[in-house]
Amino acid sequence: MALIVDEEHLGRSEASWLNSGHFVTLPPLGPLRARRIVVVAPHPDDEVFGAGGVIQHALNERIPLAVVAVTDGEASHPKSKAAVQFGLAEKRHRESIEALRRLGWNDPAITRLHLPDSDVRGHQEQLRETLATSLGPDDLCVAPWRFDGHPDHDVCGQTAYESCRATGAALLSYFVWTWHWADPKGSDIPWDLCRRFNMTRRERARKRWATEAFETQVRAIGPESADAAILPEPLLRRFWRAFEIYVDETKAIL
Repeated sequence: MALIVDEEHLGRSEASWLNSGHFVTLPPLGPLRARRIVVVAPHPDDEVFGAGGVIQHALNERIPLAVVAVTDGEASHPKSKAAVQFGLAEKRHRESIEALRRLGWNDPAITRLHLPDSDVRGHQEQLRETLATSLGPDDLCVAPWRFDGHPDHDVCGQTAYESCRATGAALLSYFVWTWHWADPKGSDIPWDLCRRFNMTRRERARKRWATEAFETQVRAIGPESADAAILPEPLLRRFWRAFEIYVDETKAIL
């Protein structure tokens, strides 16, 4: 499956997801009990788009948090001259810090692996070693679903799945690109394993505010077509819901 995202390929509409009926019947995600929560982000912004609500919950409950930033997201605009001129990798890292601060995390703990954007699979062993030493049996790992549709997301999700099986950590998988390609009326998503995490009005507002910190992704970075926003508003609506959906994979791995 080729993941195509541009103004002509906006994927499944948010209305089609809301009208599918799946969200209404999902059981709620139970209390999060963990010594620590480790969020795996293939690119700077995935931690907020996928798990901004859970991050806020952990902060409110004083559960220690850590983010593993797998890549620097330097390949989001591969043909853009503007991206090269202002140093996209470092700018995206600064955006991630600002977004996490907007969620209420004043001093985010981010481990940067600097793996090449769009080629995490070729460096999977480094990610595996990081998660093996980071996770313990009382931890909760929050990572992209291993079938999310972007190659970096898929390998991050698969590595997290294998690492949790090896260490005994619990695992919640979040969706980012699944909302783009999956059939709202089909069985692409394992709904029987999915849980709904409801956010308060304040948490939802803070998450939306945090998504706006990723200026290089939600706005054009220059005048050329290669500088266009990666995530125009129709795509962002998927992450502005009053809830987040997770695949609870803990029973499958323990």
